[in-house]
Amino acid sequence: MGRVRMLLCVMVAMCGSWGVGASAEPSSASAKEPMRIMHFVLAGTVPLERARGFVNEAQAAGFTAIQVLLADGVQFQHAPWTPVKTAWTKSEFMSWVAYARAHGLEIIPEIKLLTHQEKFFQRHYPTLMFNAVSYDPRKDATYAVVLPFLEELIQALHPRAMHIGHDEALGWTVGQVSKWLKLGEVMIPADLFLRDVLRLHEYLSRKGVETWMWADMLLNPAEFPGAPTKYLHGIAAGYGKPLRDQLPRDIVMCDWHYDEQGDFPAMAAMQDEGMRVIGAAWKRESTTRNLSRYVLSHHAYGLMATTWFHVQRNDTDLVNWIIQTSGALFRNPDVAVPPMPAPVGTPQEK
Repeated sequence: MGRVRMLLCVMVAMCGSWGVGASAEPSSASAKEPMRIMHFVLAGTVPLERARGFVNEAQAAGFTAIQVLLADGVQFQHAPWTPVKTAWTKSEFMSWVAYARAHGLEIIPEIKLLTHQEKFFQRHYPTLMFNAVSYDPRKDATYAVVLPFLEELIQALHPRAMHIGHDEALGWTVGQVSKWLKLGEVMIPADLFLRDVLRLHEYLSRKGVETWMWADMLLNPAEFPGAPTKYLHGIAAGYGKPLRDQLPRDIVMCDWHYDEQGDFPAMAAMQDEGMRVIGAAWKRESTTRNLSRYVLSHHAYGLMATTWFHVQRNDTDLVNWIIQTSGALFRNPDVAVPPMPAPVGTPQEK
């Protein structure tokens, strides 16, 4: 009996050590593993079954989350936009969310706040606008529109995070100012940009929701000589690093890289300043590889694959290629991938 007892004790000890090892190792590995996020624009007409297909593709490619940009393609009670006739109902949207979650994908809603009000306010609130493209953070009536919608999303989704936009206050490039702003208008100043971010961040924090945002207005090309300047929009007074320095460190910065690029000094700078950073790629294979290498070696917060207008243009082969290729490269930046298919639509920037 003594020998049997001893053997049983050894077996129990071994099983215990295996159990600890088995549970501790994956959690330790997952803690270091960056998020892999597919970016999906839900605007205009996107059939529900097609959107489920993108979920299937994302799961198969190893993504862990979907960031969904919400606009007129879905109906909400408190959304300020006018939905298209073929927009999903809220229940249809929630069925898609449930489908994604059942496939192991977290949902991060994105709303175009402050800037890009052609997507959100849609000119329905002219008295609440600072200029043609940005709402006015000085007016409490602005938040009487914004906050009920955020509350509706939070109650419906209970998300870990919400992406608040805040990109491209002057359009896609600084040269587009005259296209975006009316004669005599000025862009939203940095102090009002900051005011809006802080108010939204405080509201979301009270609800237990992380704040994510695009980083372009926080990056000045003069700070990063040699880096592609096309998407570094923090040029005006008070933007760039001065604005960055005033933001809470727990805001997650999403920094996009769509041109040919081999290193990522802006991401490094924000990480050095204590921020969590997600690197976003689009359809340039070499940049996606390089970005993945950077994120994996520098332990950045995540990687994002954007599809932008290609969903609405029915560039299905290209969207699937972005999802499959990015998913593969995000896990192994040295893996071989097939060549990019040609888009169906006319070439256009984001």
